[in-house]
Amino acid sequence: MQLHTANIASRHCGLNLSFEEWFLRSVDTEGVMYLFFYENTDSMVLGKSLELEHEIHTHKKHPPVYRRISGGGSVLHTQGNLNYALFLPLAAFPELMNVSLSYQRILGGVIARFPRGVSVQGYSDLNFLSRGKPRKFSGNAQCRKRGWILHHGTLLYDKEAIRRVPWYLKPPPKEPAYRSGLKHRDFMTNVLPFYSRAALIRAVRLGLAAAFNAELKTIPDPLKAARRVMNPPFHSERNHQ
Repeated sequence: MQLHTANIASRHCGLNLSFEEWFLRSVDTEGVMYLFFYENTDSMVLGKSLELEHEIHTHKKHPPVYRRISGGGSVLHTQGNLNYALFLPLAAFPELMNVSLSYQRILGGVIARFPRGVSVQGYSDLNFLSRGKPRKFSGNAQCRKRGWILHHGTLLYDKEAIRRVPWYLKPPPKEPAYRSGLKHRDFMTNVLPFYSRAALIRAVRLGLAAAFNAELKTIPDPLKAARRVMNPPFHSERNHQ
């Protein structure tokens, strides 16, 4: 098994979400997993079934809003919030048909190279133990089509990005017990303050490769080639000002 990894140069949220969906609908390669990293300019991203008015302070001027194909909560994408997208073939890992097991194995790989104090909380939050409490720096979600898993998540590495979250996002209506009733600023943190973006990418690459016994291979930016044949925006997009 090979794990092909790439950094996507695009900073356009709609285009990057479209690429994820297009790739999930198009990929058909045996013996290969894919891991892509990208970072968006200011944008809001809703889970596929969430309602805009329940998630965002719509009376305020806010960045464009998009809807992704996976479930989960709403996220502010901005500089300092790294996104990763992992594509796994279920034929090679049939045990991952179990959704809970897939989260355990994937997230275990993501944090395998992180220092002590990092854990999985709730169903799919990654947390860092700070001031005696687990504080969230990553949310994750999945979508499954055509025998493939798309597992994507955010990795917050810049404190400046946290300060803007409560300005745009309302408190989530559903919360795991560890952060129930807390405001964003009280349950969020940036991922390990001493991590640079490059070190964070390296840790995730190595951790996931080890978790799936895969050989790492760096490939060129796949979006550059895909734009010739994809037709963005492919996903259902919501763009409000």
